[in-house]
Amino acid sequence: MSGIFGIVSKEDCIDDLFLGTHYLQHRAQDFCGLAIRDEKNLKNYTHKGLLKHQFTREDLENIKGNYAIGCVSSERQPVSELSRCGGMILGYDGNLINYEELKNNLLKERVSFSGYHNPEEISDAVLISKIISKEINFEKGIEKLVESMQGDFSIVSLTGDGIYATRGWGRKPLILGKKDGSYAVSSESNSFINIHFKILKDVEPGEIVLLNNEGIHTINKLNLSPIRFGTFEWIYTAYPTSIIDGKSVKKIRKKIGRNLAKRYPVNADIVSPVPNSGRWHAKGFSEESGIDYDEVFSRYDYSDRSYTPGEQYLRDLEAETKLIPDEDSINGKRIILVDDSIVRGTQMLNRVLALKELGAKEVHVRIACPPLMAACKYGQTTKKDEDCLARRMPVREIQEKLKLDSLEYATIEDLEEAIGFSRDKLCLDCWGF
Repeated sequence: MSGIFGIVSKEDCIDDLFLGTHYLQHRAQDFCGLAIRDEKNLKNYTHKGLLKHQFTREDLENIKGNYAIGCVSSERQPVSELSRCGGMILGYDGNLINYEELKNNLLKERVSFSGYHNPEEISDAVLISKIISKEINFEKGIEKLVESMQGDFSIVSLTGDGIYATRGWGRKPLILGKKDGSYAVSSESNSFINIHFKILKDVEPGEIVLLNNEGIHTINKLNLSPIRFGTFEWIYTAYPTSIIDGKSVKKIRKKIGRNLAKRYPVNADIVSPVPNSGRWHAKGFSEESGIDYDEVFSRYDYSDRSYTPGEQYLRDLEAETKLIPDEDSINGKRIILVDDSIVRGTQMLNRVLALKELGAKEVHVRIACPPLMAACKYGQTTKKDEDCLARRMPVREIQEKLKLDSLEYATIEDLEEAIGFSRDKLCLDCWGF
């Protein structure tokens, strides 16, 4: 996962660049980078770690430019490329399913890679930048990319012409904004709010746009099919205040919670989320059911998202330490616990055991998506289909394994109704549809 941001302005834009990128930090925490175009050159600065830790106020005062991009990612980005078309610095969100094929094809064409500790481990972003830079311009490079790749993407690219932005088949969001003659592109509209940009529109699947001081220009619109929007963005990935393809993330999560309450009613004392991912689902469940909302776990503010680390043991460690149970809200209570999903089940089991050890009378779980049956081909977190607990056992066995009084999942119909797109427009691969 990555969060990508770009901005063009007639004035220095580094403060807006930093904040716009910072408000995407929930999408990835491993690496961060800022790239700028000043009067003469393109410059790229990348670091390992969180953006606000790696780019101090003193650092930002020494970076000047009015065309710039930023990235937070699970791999080092943005990446730099020099070709016959000039310099390019690229940020990317997505996944290449046929990574090995693309890499081997480039090697057969005598393309070389340098600067890596392990020469076999070239990042997706580097492969993509090599493919694009071999063509006569960015537009032709994207045409070549979509002809050869399997997977999906959103891309921002800083060049001498301005900032190019493009989106693949729809699973990775990308949105455009404007403020007083400045223009921006972001993975999510959440970036725009505190830097006072207004939403213009989403980059459409297949669309290639150029941002410069004259505005935002559509360069081409590729006829890609089938278009599939990233369902999990609304369920979990995106920040609640974002608008994805015209749909409010927070409102959709509340609708899913309402649908769960209508479909699977249960007598209980409180509805609680697994924070933060289940919060708005749980609020919707509480409002529809009339059962009081309370949070039986408090998320420690200095923890990260447990879904984003690249290694499973790091995700487990983050999950074990980030939630602190509140005994006063638990003892003697019948609790409905609401979360976005269950993958391996380990984290949910630990939470249920903690509740019961602290005196919970009953624990009922409601999940805001259907049972996960496969690793996501379009992301890089769940590695194998076999990691998905629902692939190995039916729901009632999962309920027994997790020591629950009841367990129910949202249906595809619930998601269709809440999101407002029919299933033929939604990516449902990880649920087996």
